Amino acid sequence: MTWVNDPEIIGNIAAFSGHAFTRDDELAYVRRTLASKSDLVFSIEEVATGRYLGQTGIHQIHDRSKVARLACIVAARGDMGKGFGTGAIRLLLDHAFGPLGLHKTWLMVFCHNERGRRIYGKLGFVEEGVLREEYFHDGAWFDMVRMSMLAREWATRRAGAG
Repeated sequence: MTWVNDPEIIGNIAAFSGHAFTRDDELAYVRRTLASKSDLVFSIEEVATGRYLGQTGIHQIHDRSKVARLACIVAARGDMGKGFGTGAIRLLLDHAFGPLGLHKTWLMVFCHNERGRRIYGKLGFVEEGVLREEYFHDGAWFDMVRMSMLAREWATRRAGAG
């Protein structure tokens, strides 16, 4: 519950922006996610210690089109910039394009989140376009960038990395 209501953490998560998240909200979210056939959420843990670092997910899975939205959050500022999120996204992409058999994954990021855009770009995500004034947060409207990756693009990247 600590990071969910930290504006510096959630400011880049459009779904939670601007709303305090209560314990009941969190429990309702967990129940909905567990019952969902179109959302998968995973905890990110430090391999050596099992310490909780955040969460990542595949959301809005559309079976017919084989398309889904990705999300990732590293919950503590002290754990950011250490590669945990990047590693989690790599594993998530392996799962999305492997066992789930997706054709395309996409995500949304605030235009001003240059660090996030750079990380996703290094992973191979392509900027598809800008959604103008898509989210209202802290008294202002913000543009969002939609980025995506196709299964064949990930397969090419993985083959080049291995």
